[in-house]
Amino acid sequence: MPTTLTPALFHQLLRPGSRVYAPGCAGHSLLFQAWLQTHPAQAAGVTFSGVWIPGVNTFDFAGLGDACRAEGFFMSPQLRASYDAGRFDYLPMHYNALPAYLGQAGHFDLALVQVAPPDGDGNCSLGIAADFTPAALASGARIVAHINPRMPRTRGPHIAWRDIAYAVEADHPLLTLEDETPDPVLQALASQVVARIGDGSTLQFGLGKLQAAVLGMLGGHRGLRIHSGMVSTALCGLADSGALATPGPQGPPVTAGVALGSEALYRRVADPQLVRFAPVSHTHAPATLAGIERFISINSALNVDLLGQVNGETLNGRQVSGVGGMLDFVRGARQSHQGLSILALPATARNGTLSRIVPILHGLVSVPRTDADCIVTEYGCADLRHLGVAGRARALIDIAAPAFREQLAAAWRSQCGQL
Repeated sequence: MPTTLTPALFHQLLRPGSRVYAPGCAGHSLLFQAWLQTHPAQAAGVTFSGVWIPGVNTFDFAGLGDACRAEGFFMSPQLRASYDAGRFDYLPMHYNALPAYLGQAGHFDLALVQVAPPDGDGNCSLGIAADFTPAALASGARIVAHINPRMPRTRGPHIAWRDIAYAVEADHPLLTLEDETPDPVLQALASQVVARIGDGSTLQFGLGKLQAAVLGMLGGHRGLRIHSGMVSTALCGLADSGALATPGPQGPPVTAGVALGSEALYRRVADPQLVRFAPVSHTHAPATLAGIERFISINSALNVDLLGQVNGETLNGRQVSGVGGMLDFVRGARQSHQGLSILALPATARNGTLSRIVPILHGLVSVPRTDADCIVTEYGCADLRHLGVAGRARALIDIAAPAFREQLAAAWRSQCGQL
């Protein structure tokens, strides 16, 4: 049986030199966060590690004090001060490499988890955050659990009650994130993406607004399945529309690592006939993705150059996000029979004054040109598969904002010759 956890005991467990896993997305416990903020000095000498998502997980563990440290796999504005001070270490790693890293024997001393109350078999569901916690627990960490009755019991990974070392039951809000209403440019961009999705496809979506915009336009499709790292509130409308495949031998129509959205979404994904949750070791595994027929990956980009190189991590040379699972899914879609990778971005930034299609990237490349299939803007789709170098440039210039096309063509001619 777990030992009853109190704030005092919680702080005693945080010993200098220890390494603590703290999950991201809605696996993050706001109760444990409050306890840490009440007595931040108790975390001195501790290193926290987790996959904290920009725009979602805004708490800076390394900001608890000068003697605290943290490591993560995304950069965000909330982590910038700790990064600049040397307290936060950003690790550029693909998602499919993280389970082996997090699960190394002895890697973590403690794992702070938020789970559903135990079921009749004595198992606590990981609920809506099944992505990386199973890997971290494989390290042998002692499990410190927030048993939250608001965490839905879902079809997916769980923790046996007997394996929990310390537990506290407390009704506490889960992290939520509302889908934003897409602006006209995003709607036009989503329309271009939807035009490339056929009935019976299996879809993957990256982080951000594009997922909600595309899902909102798929109600007329049929037989769709979703295999993604994350699902958002827009899933509810898609399920109501009848666009999703019916449960069958393959299981429910949706497989995801996490759900992040509204409380209505969290209630909905508790339906085992709708969603199966799975760890990243499954959702992002090359063999898993290669075995999915008509797998279409849909991810957002920040910049694309005329060679087809894609940047999804930096702005003006500064890290603003992370490697994440984008390249895992891009390559998985290329291995899928009749699969397709779509990388989407608005054609301009800064109120139309800056082209997001550029002559050449100067900085990090998130997706090499050899992996890029289709680049989509609100002006159309550049299918780069089987095109030569000049053909790629022409196709990308054709989907740039009209005001920048001649400028891009001139830059190409000066660097590489005729189009």
